Amino acid sequence: MKEHVYLIGPMEDCTVEHMTGWRNDASDYLEELGVPVYDPTRRVSFHDQMQDMPQDTYRNSNICKRIFKQDLQDLAASRVVLADVRRSSGRGTGSSMELMFAHTQNKIIVLWANVDDPIHPFMEAVATEKHYDLKDALKAVGSYY
Repeated sequence: MKEHVYLIGPMEDCTVEHMTGWRNDASDYLEELGVPVYDPTRRVSFHDQMQDMPQDTYRNSNICKRIFKQDLQDLAASRVVLADVRRSSGRGTGSSMELMFAHTQNKIIVLWANVDDPIHPFMEAVATEKHYDLKDALKAVGSYY
C-alpha cells in the first residue's frame, strides 16, 4: 500500500522559506500521526543546481528532466497529495502539472486555498477536498490513514 503523502506547492520564483515553511509544518504534523511524507524540497533545489552553470543548456535540461522524473516517482508512490494552491503562494506551473498527474493516478487530492481565491474549474474538478486553513487540510489528510 502506498502510504506516503506528497506535498505539492510552488517552488518557482519562491524564497526558500516560502517553499519549505509550510512543508516543514505539514511534515511535522503528519509524521506525528505516523504518516510518511515526500517533500520535494528535500532534494537540492534545481534553481541552485542551475546557477552553477547558467548557460549550460544541455546540463540544465538534464537536471530538469531528473527532477521531473523524481517528483513523478514520489507522486506515484503516494496515496494522498496535499497541495498549496493559494493564488498568493506563487506561479504554480509545476504544481498544476503534478495535480493533473495525481488525478490521472486516482490519488486523493486535498487542496489548501485562500477563501478569496477565485474558483478555478480544473482545481475544483481534480480536488477530493478543499480547505481554507492548513490545519484543516492536514486533519483531512490524516483522516485517510
